[in-house]
Amino acid sequence: MSDNFDEKVITHFQRLLPLVTSIVFLLLAYVPINFGFFYNVRPDFGLMCIYFWMLHRPDLIGIGTIVVMGMISIAISSSVIGASLIAYLVMYVFMYNFQKFFNAKPFVVIWYGFMALSLVSILIKWLVVSVYYNMFLPLSILMLGYLIGIVVYPLIAIVLAFVQNRFIQDDGL
Repeated sequence: MSDNFDEKVITHFQRLLPLVTSIVFLLLAYVPINFGFFYNVRPDFGLMCIYFWMLHRPDLIGIGTIVVMGMISIAISSSVIGASLIAYLVMYVFMYNFQKFFNAKPFVVIWYGFMALSLVSILIKWLVVSVYYNMFLPLSILMLGYLIGIVVYPLIAIVLAFVQNRFIQDDGL
């Protein structure tokens, strides 16, 4: 009985690992770093995690995970309610539809795909926030965060790939 219980716990841990790693990266994004101009510039680690997990393990990430990530992002960023959630849902829908295209492609193609899909998601988030404030907000900080996100994505992908290869096994999932 103990072995069966241990296997169930390990299976549930493996199923929750994409959500847990995404929450850790969301929290790391809001660690205060005093770099002058870069204080308000933050890459969207949530989009990176959604893109990676939908590409490599779409069976372990679903709408519930996206909603939890969106709510946590809203809570820690104190942004417009629903802006991050809509951006995450847009990325989820894109990856749900384009996952087969990016499957088994070289990393450069995957990286270009992240560049394109995250740009669309970030612009939709910007549009939601602009509609909320009833004016077009400046794109400079948003685009700087986008560019930093593009540069940082390979590092995040390496960490997430390590987590996937080390802790998630296909047996029993």
